[in-house]
Amino acid sequence: PQAGLRHRIEHCAECPPHLLERLRKLQAVVATQPPFLYYSGERYLAMVPPERFPWLYRIRSLLNSGLVVAGSSDCPVVPDNPLVGIYAAVTRKAASGQRLLPEEAISASQALALYTTNAAYASFEENVKGSITRGKLADMVLLSDDPTTVPPEQIKDIKVEMTIIGGKVVWEA
Repeated sequence: PQAGLRHRIEHCAECPPHLLERLRKLQAVVATQPPFLYYSGERYLAMVPPERFPWLYRIRSLLNSGLVVAGSSDCPVVPDNPLVGIYAAVTRKAASGQRLLPEEAISASQALALYTTNAAYASFEENVKGSITRGKLADMVLLSDDPTTVPPEQIKDIKVEMTIIGGKVVWEA
């Protein structure tokens, strides 16, 4: 890509091998929506043709290709709770409990990065947000549990107890 520009693709819902290779060569940033697996999983299982199903929301494959993958909700299409997206990326489960391509599951730490450092990179804000680092905005939340240590089934039920923006508490439970 041209200096100062990045190729970016939204959704990347179906990513067959030839497209994955093209994205890898371009070093495209992929902004994908893990909560779609949770909220639309049953619909995907019923409607996506079997020959295309293996390419559905291939988060692990994208990351293994060396791509930066950002997580989003695409709100208002689905609710904006990133913890549901983290849960879906880790468990690959629909609301019914059915698993969709479990081989594409990622760790909770990787899923957190989708919504923090990788999301900041995708929006050209990696120098001001995405991590708790000196000189950055100090935008963060305090959670009721650690998504990297609770059983994966509990991730979607974690609550935000405090929101801090610019180093100031703006909301408390």
